[in-house]
Amino acid sequence: MDLRVERSKLETLVESLRVASRALDQDPLPPLWVDAVALRLQSFYTGIERCFVLIVRAINGAPPDGADWHRRLLDRMTVASPARPAVLRADTAQSLGELLRFRHVVRHLYAYELEAEPVERLLGKVLGLWPEVSSDLDQFTAWLLELLEAL
Repeated sequence: MDLRVERSKLETLVESLRVASRALDQDPLPPLWVDAVALRLQSFYTGIERCFVLIVRAINGAPPDGADWHRRLLDRMTVASPARPAVLRADTAQSLGELLRFRHVVRHLYAYELEAEPVERLLGKVLGLWPEVSSDLDQFTAWLLELLEAL
């Protein structure tokens, strides 16, 4: 199942973020640390979004389109459809919304323009958020497996 592959990759990424968090006692943080962690935070959201795209392609047919499709995809994950339950709790999606906005910033700035404080704050947030996202995905996967067993 492709969803399991993405989850495994996300686990590896989160572990690398835990390792990176050990550098937080350095003052000042090395600029390359800020760049590297920002890129990994951006990758974290991208990996979660890949899970969402896999889900909607398999169950709903296709992800949303248009300029704001990333936001609408995240919003869609909090709403049950006739074909599936909600994938995320609303509070999980709200926290992920901040990472979606940050990903946009990372993609549109030069790396040297990134500031350490937001990167540090989001690193802590992601490390606390991953168990919530993982739990939501576990519940959805359990539903999916039950559905497959019933076929």
